[in-house]
Amino acid sequence: MSLKHTSENLQSRLILFVILIAGCVLRIYQLDTYSIFFDEKSTMVVSQGIVLEGANQKKVFSERKLSIPAFWKAPALPYPPANVVRSFTYQETFIPRAFTPAEFWSPKTMADYYEAMTRSDIGNSPFYYLLLHIWMEIFGLSDFSARLLSVVFSVLIIGLTYVFGKRFFSVRTGLIAAAIVAIEPFFIAYSHQARNYSLTFLLTLLATYFFLRIIENQNGKQKISLYIGYILAAGLSLLSHFLTISVLLAHAIYALFFLRTVKGWIRMAISAVLALTGVTWWMVFGGGQYTLYSLNYQADLYKRMADTMPYNNPFGIILPATPLNVFNKSLPIFTDLVFFTNGLTDALAGKRNILFSILTGILLIVWYRFKDRIAMPGWLKMSVPFILVLSGLAFYTNHRLQFCILSVSLFALSFIPDFHRQSDLKQRKKLWMLYSMALIPTLFLILMSFKNGHTFGLTQRYSGFSFPYVIILLSLLLQFYTRMKPEFRIIIFVFLAVQLYFVSTRLKEFYEDRSLKYGYFATPRAPNPYYKAAQKISALYQEGDTIMYPAPRFQILSEMDRTFLPYSVQDAQLTNLYFPKDAQYIQVMDTTQTSSILLKKAGRKTPVEIIKLKGLRYGSE
Repeated sequence: MSLKHTSENLQSRLILFVILIAGCVLRIYQLDTYSIFFDEKSTMVVSQGIVLEGANQKKVFSERKLSIPAFWKAPALPYPPANVVRSFTYQETFIPRAFTPAEFWSPKTMADYYEAMTRSDIGNSPFYYLLLHIWMEIFGLSDFSARLLSVVFSVLIIGLTYVFGKRFFSVRTGLIAAAIVAIEPFFIAYSHQARNYSLTFLLTLLATYFFLRIIENQNGKQKISLYIGYILAAGLSLLSHFLTISVLLAHAIYALFFLRTVKGWIRMAISAVLALTGVTWWMVFGGGQYTLYSLNYQADLYKRMADTMPYNNPFGIILPATPLNVFNKSLPIFTDLVFFTNGLTDALAGKRNILFSILTGILLIVWYRFKDRIAMPGWLKMSVPFILVLSGLAFYTNHRLQFCILSVSLFALSFIPDFHRQSDLKQRKKLWMLYSMALIPTLFLILMSFKNGHTFGLTQRYSGFSFPYVIILLSLLLQFYTRMKPEFRIIIFVFLAVQLYFVSTRLKEFYEDRSLKYGYFATPRAPNPYYKAAQKISALYQEGDTIMYPAPRFQILSEMDRTFLPYSVQDAQLTNLYFPKDAQYIQVMDTTQTSSILLKKAGRKTPVEIIKLKGLRYGSE
């Protein structure tokens, strides 16, 4: 079987336009309703060349050196060699001073940006931070504008998925895949984060597009623009997130099997070296110089947490990397990649239920393969699939419809070998790329989990590069199902429609900020308290007033966290983000309390409480 490269027409372009508009609406809806969380706080300050907790803002928050009192000294932590530690550790402390937004926003040097990325994001994502900085220079610094950049990248993923599917399979495949990407909760969730994920998903898909174009035409005249496109997309993806190396590893494995010319190997080797040049320079000379130290330290730290306090540590649940723990953590990553089984591992409970559901799926597969060898009336033969699946409604003790979906999903996915076998040789090569990109990023995470001895890195966002390829494969399967006999076609599409309903409920939970899976929070967050405080202060502040920030004790978790004060200045930093950059508001750290931003009005003894932050510092309490 060979899918024809049907050409675009006005109808297909209109459908794509509707898909893009729908995807854009789904991503912009509720975009800045809920406050930024801890990772986004880092994003906001790092993009402005500021270290979270102010390590490169000594002159803003303090004025003169003193010896460190004994009770201020943090315990020594195992980390890089002494010369590295010294470059990031202060052996003295400073007296706090009054400061203004204008001083907070004083011009930053390139060294400031390097230190901000090194300390607050282990030297990761310089390309993303560069784009975000330019973006907010144009559109302003706000939660909405910071997240809007991720929305732009996410909508571009929809369009690029269409281009990818159309170019290598068919227009219909591209449209179906684009429609699934548009409503996929994973992509919508990460478009709501001012983080690098949407950019990396886009760049790795673009790199794979150029790579397949090169492989596809390896015996013909190659366009230099394809190699340039690949070098830029692959190189910039590494400068957006280091884990995109798993995608380039998948490319290398694919080339090993399908790149047949010596000239092609030489050209791709040169391209790979050039793609790695940027990240190599960054790691040796730029802000990524201490990344490997940080990664090694984190691996050791998480291993200790997994071994000594897996359920009660500052980072969440971290389990030792036993085969069972790794299987339990990685299974949802694989199942959630597939729209058919998205969320089933979270919902399904009861070993008996699961075994019955899997057995039903196997019986469906067996029945489909051997039905023609069994003599029975036609009406009864057509009824068997429905009887098999619906019988579970009386057997399952919970989530009955979702257990039925699991059975049907196993049956539906069993046709991948059939589809592969019926494809022509040229298409099979492209299918192998889809399989590789679906599996290798997660297998890479599993390998690293065993290497590091803990399960902390086994999370969907670190292998999210796989989604577009799995979705394209599902788009091909959906077309394959339309050629099946009515009883099988009906049972597959009916239960997939039911699954679409359950996926929509997960999306609803995300919009309500009640999704641990996609939004990290079970209890909805309030709007950004720092933005609210800044707006209220700007309305009330008069000359002679003083803004007072809480000074909670600063918990040092690694050497990169070390700063020059014993308390946190994060509340002050995050509020100043939303002040005018030339404002002259007088501000101080209030070491007498830890929970409220206050405004001390001139001539009045009791300060005005602007906002009480206790319970609102997401990620820090």
